[in-house]
Amino acid sequence: MPSRANRRPAGSLARMARWLGFDRNPLRRGTDRVEGALRLVMIIVVVAVLPATAVAAGRWTDHYVVHQAQAQQAAEHQVTAVLLRDAPATGTPDPYTSVQTAWVPARWQPPGQPARTGEVLAVAGARKGSTVRTWIDRSGAVTDPPMDHRVIVGDVWLAVMATLMLSGLSLLAAGGLARRMLDRRRLRGWEAEWRTRGPLWSGRRS
Repeated sequence: MPSRANRRPAGSLARMARWLGFDRNPLRRGTDRVEGALRLVMIIVVVAVLPATAVAAGRWTDHYVVHQAQAQQAAEHQVTAVLLRDAPATGTPDPYTSVQTAWVPARWQPPGQPARTGEVLAVAGARKGSTVRTWIDRSGAVTDPPMDHRVIVGDVWLAVMATLMLSGLSLLAAGGLARRMLDRRRLRGWEAEWRTRGPLWSGRRS
């Protein structure tokens, strides 16, 4: 006599087969088997295709962002800027550190170009005449620093999560549409069979 532990896997497999429409139930219609096949396809997509798609999107984003960062590093460089005014005592908190910064007028010397003046980002409370390191582009204008590792990792995770979310929503929408079409087909089939067999069951003749 099979043990209870052996009966549980067999019972689970039987329930899974019924849910997918792969059992030998003679009452199952073609639409029921199609719906079961669609369920199996959706399981395969969720387990295998969606993760693979998300990984591919993450790799592509990583390659693209790293290439952009390398291009920025090649086109930009740092110079020393001299503050022309005292920085405010309080500024805007840096989202990654506890340091407060503010934009302050300064002068810097781009390589091979005339000296330029403009606003640079300095630590709050910095004194006039002190220096800060700032990034400039090929034209000598102040620009954002190249993307660091934190930004790259954030962009990759954002791409992975967005791919999973959009793919999942698309899969749910496609599954709902397919289920609706199958329900309509079932209803038409039931109505056709009732017109044929209903009078036999009820004893009425048209």
